[in-house]
Amino acid sequence: MRKCRPALALIIFQSCFAVMVILTKVAFRRGMSPTIFVTYRQLIATVAIAPFAYFLERKTRPPLCLKTVAHIFVIGLLAVPLLQISYFYGVSYTSSTFAVAILNLLPAITFVLAIILRREKVNVRNARGQAKIVGTITSVGGATIMTLIKGPTLGFLDFLKKPTPLSRLLDTTPGNTPKDNWTLGPILIIVAVIAYGAWLLYQSWAFKDYPAQASLTAMMLGMGALQSAILALIINKSIAWTANSNFELFTYAYSGVFGSALSFFLQSWSLKEKGPLYTAAFSPSSTVLVAILEPIALHVDVHIGSVVGMVVVFSGLYIVLWGRAKDGNEKQKILPTQIGDKCSQNMEETEGEMNVVEMNEVDKIGNKCNIGIAGPTTLQVQQQ
Repeated sequence: MRKCRPALALIIFQSCFAVMVILTKVAFRRGMSPTIFVTYRQLIATVAIAPFAYFLERKTRPPLCLKTVAHIFVIGLLAVPLLQISYFYGVSYTSSTFAVAILNLLPAITFVLAIILRREKVNVRNARGQAKIVGTITSVGGATIMTLIKGPTLGFLDFLKKPTPLSRLLDTTPGNTPKDNWTLGPILIIVAVIAYGAWLLYQSWAFKDYPAQASLTAMMLGMGALQSAILALIINKSIAWTANSNFELFTYAYSGVFGSALSFFLQSWSLKEKGPLYTAAFSPSSTVLVAILEPIALHVDVHIGSVVGMVVVFSGLYIVLWGRAKDGNEKQKILPTQIGDKCSQNMEETEGEMNVVEMNEVDKIGNKCNIGIAGPTTLQVQQQ
């Protein structure tokens, strides 16, 4: 069960994100400003998580230094202005279908960035390396099928489109939304996806061993709220800060508590446990969840392309997870000459001929050949 916790955390995160997409889609049609939405979302998230972080991590939270503040500033900049504001403006300038399709490139972009920055090693001759590549391509391909290829409508699912109190609440006429801009919109969405991948990699590097995860999330959200508020004050008029309806207030509250506070905490914790590629591999699942929720909440048709895409997405996700799981489980065979020069020299001074040393994991190789070995170890020496 403990091994399944990161996967469960990421499924909860993607579920919260899928619901938020449905809510914000309606709110933007009613004229809500993307920058103000992101600012309120971050402020509410900071207020929600800060008390828990302060009281629960008083003993484990390290003191702030200039280097830590600089890291938090960069993380906030990547996660809020570059990621969220760019993405939501891109959605308003294009369409939700296009935005979701581009967002599903996150695993591939993160994978490429990780290789460029040497945060991920891939051996194309190895089954594990091939699984990572094939799984990433498969997941992206499945998400693309869901968003770009519709096909015939599945009539037996029409019962999901029957009017409900939820669908009546979300059924609105378009408001004062920005005009389409198919030049700027795609550029903003691509910038958002690249920022997302960079955020995953940067945080996993800068705060790999940070002991206070909730405090880190609170500081990151607060920094992002400050940065987005500055942009919102420059871009928007003062009247735009007033909520137009109770639904807009609910969107702010849900997005802040579940879409930011809980989601960022779960994602940051998963980054620490499993790394950026594992975390990014779950992003296409939000497309699947939106495809399930849209017929119920927004009264849309269900097409066969969505169902086929779901199967392909989960197949690719399983392949990636299999490749990642083998990284920690496969035994390694290490020759003495591969451990280090000094260690090899010491071994050569002993009598006899050393055969292969089989071990599950080499924890630490010291200058004096102090090797910590986890698991069974077999050392065979043949005397000459």
